[in-house]
Amino acid sequence: MSDTDSSRLWRVFYTRARAEKKAEERLEDRRIDVLVPKKKEIRQWSDRKKEVTVPLFRNYLFARVDEKDRLRVLRTKGIVRCVHFDGEPARLRAETVEQLQTAQKAPERLSVADLRPPVGETVTVTDGPLQGLTGEVQEHRGQMHVLVRVKAIRQAMKVEVPADWVEVDPAEA
Repeated sequence: MSDTDSSRLWRVFYTRARAEKKAEERLEDRRIDVLVPKKKEIRQWSDRKKEVTVPLFRNYLFARVDEKDRLRVLRTKGIVRCVHFDGEPARLRAETVEQLQTAQKAPERLSVADLRPPVGETVTVTDGPLQGLTGEVQEHRGQMHVLVRVKAIRQAMKVEVPADWVEVDPAEA
């Protein structure tokens, strides 16, 4: 593996609505390794049913890039931004990419599951500076918020935490 290969990582990019396939084509034309996992589903219209291929993860695509190519991807029509977690660009492990590629052999069997704890679930922060804090998941809007109730004054503190910092309380599960 050369130095340029070792600096190329699978990054996660957020696309405009329904722009995943077009952005994928544009990046392939620029000779950038790109992956948009797809699933097959039956769509119902008033007069017919049709099997269609749609992106598995709406608004996301993955590209294997170094820093220069990451900037080229960001300048591609249909790409909104590079996804970041904790201030770092999100990265896909090679094993995950291989599993996504293998799953493409049976796109009619794929669907998506949301791994974030649902609203109302009691969670404990297990990482970061807020470790040990326990509260209720209030909302998901890009970020997860944990609500810590202070019953004595009938108020609550809302804390924004990354989803990978929390675990569902074992007592609740």
